[in-house]
Amino acid sequence: MKEKLYIIDADYTLGGNNRGIVKLYCKDCDGKSVLLLDENFLPYFYVMPVKGKLEKLKKKIEELDEKKLGAKILKVEVVEKDWQNEKTKILKVTFDNPRKVHNIRDSIKNMKEHEDTFEYDITLARRYIIDKEISPSCWVEVEGEESKDLKGHQVDRLVYVKKINPVNYNSDPKLKVLAFDTEFVEEGKEPKLIMLSLATNSGKKKVITSHKWDCKLGYVECVKSEGEIIKRFMEIVKEEDPDFICGYNSDAFDIPKMRERAAKEKISLKLGRDNVPVHVVQRGRISSARTKGRVHIDLFNFISHVLAPSMKSEILTLDAVAKELLGIGKKDMKYKEMVEIWNKKEQLERLAEYSLWDSELTIKLAEHILPQILALSKLTGALPFDVCRNTYSQLVESFFMKNAFDDNVLIPNRPKTEEIEERKLAPVYKGAIVIEPKKGIHSNVFVFDFRSLYPTIIISHNIDTWTFSFTPCKKKISVPEHKYFFCADKKGFIPKHLEDLVERRRKIKLEMKKLKKDSREYKMLDNEQFALKTISNATYGYFAYFGSKWYRRECGEASAAFGRFYITNVIELAKKAKFEIIYGDTDSLMTRYPSENKKQKLIEIGEKFADEVNKKLPGIIEIEFRNLYESGIFVAREKGEVGAKKRYALVDEKGNLEIRGFETVRRDWCELSKKIQRDVLKIILHDKDSQKAVNLVRGTIKNLREGKVDLEDLVIYEQITRPLSAYEQIGPHVKAAMKLVEKGFPISEGTVVGFVITKGKGSISDRAMPVEFVKKNQYDPDYYIEHQILPASMRVLKALEYTEQSVLTGKIQKGLSGFLKRQ
Repeated sequence: MKEKLYIIDADYTLGGNNRGIVKLYCKDCDGKSVLLLDENFLPYFYVMPVKGKLEKLKKKIEELDEKKLGAKILKVEVVEKDWQNEKTKILKVTFDNPRKVHNIRDSIKNMKEHEDTFEYDITLARRYIIDKEISPSCWVEVEGEESKDLKGHQVDRLVYVKKINPVNYNSDPKLKVLAFDTEFVEEGKEPKLIMLSLATNSGKKKVITSHKWDCKLGYVECVKSEGEIIKRFMEIVKEEDPDFICGYNSDAFDIPKMRERAAKEKISLKLGRDNVPVHVVQRGRISSARTKGRVHIDLFNFISHVLAPSMKSEILTLDAVAKELLGIGKKDMKYKEMVEIWNKKEQLERLAEYSLWDSELTIKLAEHILPQILALSKLTGALPFDVCRNTYSQLVESFFMKNAFDDNVLIPNRPKTEEIEERKLAPVYKGAIVIEPKKGIHSNVFVFDFRSLYPTIIISHNIDTWTFSFTPCKKKISVPEHKYFFCADKKGFIPKHLEDLVERRRKIKLEMKKLKKDSREYKMLDNEQFALKTISNATYGYFAYFGSKWYRRECGEASAAFGRFYITNVIELAKKAKFEIIYGDTDSLMTRYPSENKKQKLIEIGEKFADEVNKKLPGIIEIEFRNLYESGIFVAREKGEVGAKKRYALVDEKGNLEIRGFETVRRDWCELSKKIQRDVLKIILHDKDSQKAVNLVRGTIKNLREGKVDLEDLVIYEQITRPLSAYEQIGPHVKAAMKLVEKGFPISEGTVVGFVITKGKGSISDRAMPVEFVKKNQYDPDYYIEHQILPASMRVLKALEYTEQSVLTGKIQKGLSGFLKRQ
């Protein structure tokens, strides 16, 4: 038989002869689940000999004792690989038992003819994916033999692979997705599971609870105990047979709590297709819950690692993220209220609705985010399970590992602990150039941006781990401010594939312009360009990441040096073209043009300048004229002497604000301080009415003193990033979290704590009270005026040379129109 299958997950197991069996969990074209087994793929790694000792080392490896190793050496062959830009002969050692790789490697390491070993840390399943040139989240064409024996797996079909190849098949896999959420309360100093909700992308909704009442909600199912809740959840998972099980912070909260309660009830928590209990994988400080065949996706991890830098919200709660990405948020219910409802057994339908809505929000988020995870999986070759938990550098490394096989490049080893520590001690290299902004308000602000500055620099100057100071070299590319060079005789491995990413994204962006934004084709291309952008932009940082395989600090240093060189050149060209420089930072330049031309004429001037500059820039480096803004404000440092780096706001003619570095995008400020600053910025930049802005601040202060401010607007949110016992400095959010724990609230890594600073004695931390315990008249107005409202407002108003005193007294010093004219 021959058919097309979509890969979802991969793993391996040992057969009866101690040979590895690769397992690929797939979907067929009809949406049925298929398990592929390949018994014919053998593990291997590479050994580099001491110069002149290749044959002697080969013979020694072939003579290794099978009994001592616990594995059989099947083949030792001489192969040629590209290592540090040169063809190098090394040994490829193939063996039978993939779980004995370290035994074999340790034996070889003791041989004096051995120089080093490579690629021994790649798991059999990952090795299979790389070598077969297939990818998770992609279609493959498979020839195989179907078996009626499913080997205890919860799949529709099982096929033994004879042949597998990648295939270009543009069809949507019929993926099933299930989202879930749990509700726990503290009972007898132990957490108790009281409700579990779930929602699927096919429309199924369910709330399972351990209390029976006359419920009119058809989706509520009552069982006898929390143990029965877990059992019923496992039954539904088996019935619905989802390909992805999605949660929000489920690695840190839902699944660990469920495993704990399941263990107490002597229940084995099984959610995967392999009928094996949920396995917890330790990743540094973080634990990840692994389910085979049904992939557990923690959306919170992906958002915090990958999406967060481009999001406006720094509070990564389900509510905040859903509001930003979907335009809808959670239902309103505090933990204290939930406990009261459960204890009194009143308004339980409201609690069920609240619980279900969390799962419905999670499934909506999954439908939005899962395609991005799958696009990155397809590009990097990493499993969706790993993609949703990986950092930028790990994703970049997966991408280059995948491409190393295609280029016959030997993959460098992961650095040892002492090497990592040594890298951490390396001096920080000089970063991007920052031109001190001209403080104040400026009209008609031109904004020029370099397109993908660091990727295009790396490509254009062949910046690569192995082209660094490579000799002999005919074509050397010198680095500004440094004595080393990069050799351009041969295209470097990293620049080569980075150029492919940039070029593919450019073509996709052009194609997207021809499509409707709500079309299937547009959405698919948008997810693909997102993946391409993510990997290309993260490569610069990967060079200097202390844990990277392709580490070379000088590559990052050189990229930054070239960045400074080119933005400095563009600034000089701008000055010659009579632009006034307002601000420059990394890959952006903001200017004014000293004329009273109309907007269209000014836009033409900006576009012409960008075209002229691009004729002078090398390679694929280029700038673009991003926009002409109606006005912008650039704020002074605290001492008011020079401008502040990355603290500015721009407004376009429609009144849309673009804000950088102000409190409006900081987590540790309450909503009222963010709102007042945002409103002050808009009034000054768009309405051009300074008196109105000052009156707004004074009115807000008055309302604070009179207790007329909503308590919700005074809540400060911060995230708990480690166990409470690991905090050395007890900040307000940690103190508030400790108070929650004392009252029985569940707190874990990833929990966002909302607190209010209350009246009374003691430090600010001592007076940080969880919002759940605060009444409206208990907040400290002086704290909020002195530490939140005034500082946030004065960041802006100081640019107009107001003082706190003048704002508090209402004495207006000058008209804004006069200030603008002076600029």
